[in-house]
Amino acid sequence: METRGHYILVGAVVMIVIAAGFLVVLNLSNQRTEFDEYDIQFTERVSGLSVGAQVRFNGIQKGEVATLTIDPENPAIVVARIRVGKDTPVKEDTRAELEPVGFTGLTIIQLVGGSADVELLRDASDRKVPLIVADTSGIGALFEGSGDLIAQASKILSDQNIKQFSDIITHIEVVTGRIAENDEEIGNILVNLDTASADVVELTKTLQAAALKIDTLVSEDGAEAAEEINLLVKDLRVLVADNEGSIQSFTDEGLGQVAPAVTEFRRLMRNVDNILTELDRDPKAYFLGGGEPEYEAGDEK
Repeated sequence: METRGHYILVGAVVMIVIAAGFLVVLNLSNQRTEFDEYDIQFTERVSGLSVGAQVRFNGIQKGEVATLTIDPENPAIVVARIRVGKDTPVKEDTRAELEPVGFTGLTIIQLVGGSADVELLRDASDRKVPLIVADTSGIGALFEGSGDLIAQASKILSDQNIKQFSDIITHIEVVTGRIAENDEEIGNILVNLDTASADVVELTKTLQAAALKIDTLVSEDGAEAAEEINLLVKDLRVLVADNEGSIQSFTDEGLGQVAPAVTEFRRLMRNVDNILTELDRDPKAYFLGGGEPEYEAGDEK
């Protein structure tokens, strides 16, 4: 009886272990179904990416890299299989790209975007593991364009350009040296410019004040002055009209008489000037008869 009881106990323990094993397998199966798998296809170098690297969706960690393989048909393609939580809304238009982590040289996979009205990729894809073709990352674009950058840099750093840069630097040094030699004169010029600027400011203020006064005068007295000028012109017109005959007579006869009178006046002034000259030369002889006044040829006594 004791032997039979021992076998029953052993059998019971074995059954319990088997049941526990089934429970563990079921639990692992349930855990596996909590993740979605996707293949990310890269056509660039994936330096720094490794198994176990983070997978982020819009900056939030949602999974990790499960495997990294090279496409056997095209060695230029690298396929990274990722596992992300089932609650990760990977849509048909979700993009993937590599993203560096600081200065460590490590990279992660970043899933970006996705429209709200677009179907989930796991439901729309006919592949067992849906495929996402990754965009070229900033680092990859830099590497791809590095050849052009190097070519442009080579053109810039050609011997001719280097010589021109050297000449420019030499000219700058010469100009700087001349400025240093004439710093006192330059200082005086700047002082004069400052003084001239101050004078211009004062002149501008004076002109503005004068313009303001003129504007005030014109606005206040302009109408009155214009009216007075109009009245004066009218009076002059009336005066000319009333004396038109006298003015005409003076023009015809008076001006003819004025011309001989002017000629006689000029002759008289010359004689007076000659007499004054003789008086100044020898007044005693002039008054006592010691000599006769001398007149210029052609002058009348």
